[in-house]
Amino acid sequence: MQYIGVTEAGDPSFSFKWVDKLYDANIIISKNLNDRLIEELINHKEKIIFHCTCTGMGGTIIEPNVPNVGYTRNQLLKLVDKGFPQKQIVLRIDPIIPTAKGLETVENILYTFKTLGIKRVRYSFLDMYKHVKTRFIGANVRLPYWNFNPSQNMINNALELFKKYPEYEFESCAENTPHKLGCISQKDLDILGVDIKPVEGGLQRKGCLCLGNKKELLSSKKRCMNKCLYCYWKD
Repeated sequence: MQYIGVTEAGDPSFSFKWVDKLYDANIIISKNLNDRLIEELINHKEKIIFHCTCTGMGGTIIEPNVPNVGYTRNQLLKLVDKGFPQKQIVLRIDPIIPTAKGLETVENILYTFKTLGIKRVRYSFLDMYKHVKTRFIGANVRLPYWNFNPSQNMINNALELFKKYPEYEFESCAENTPHKLGCISQKDLDILGVDIKPVEGGLQRKGCLCLGNKKELLSSKKRCMNKCLYCYWKD
């Protein structure tokens, strides 16, 4: 099997051991586009699709150690100016908290980044795991909903917001929306121009649409230094 590397288990900006594990195609996902990460992305740009995650909650109690929107935008501009192809950049709003306030935050991101020429936007909605609820309550943060997923009405409100930004191509993996596309898909292989035979059925979780030949590049199995309240890793 020809593997496709991915950094889903944590944030690759804190340790760079993954660089020596890169395959011919890789999905690198980070909330912290620091200068060292920019350097590595440029050095290996022929084999990387970069997901720049920005939820708009950086620096808040929900994402205490994540950079804010302004920093992320400036660093993304630096990455592009240094020669990383725009077509290989995905703006990732992951997760969205689809309350009224949460959608205002999302709209600010969509508006702030639209002049950068990035077309692809990936999103997900907050998953309320039991341990995530415990963290929210412990931090005195009001739960946006008690169920694991947001209500259909909340989801519909987000979809209506997306319609205001036709310049973007919206994508989502394990969400029941019209924008279904795996985080790792044939689209990514075509953009990179690599000849990798796709293996169907990643099935990492319910609704996962990723190709089955993805390979984790990180070894961590705990919350990274971002310390996001919503992290799926248990403490």
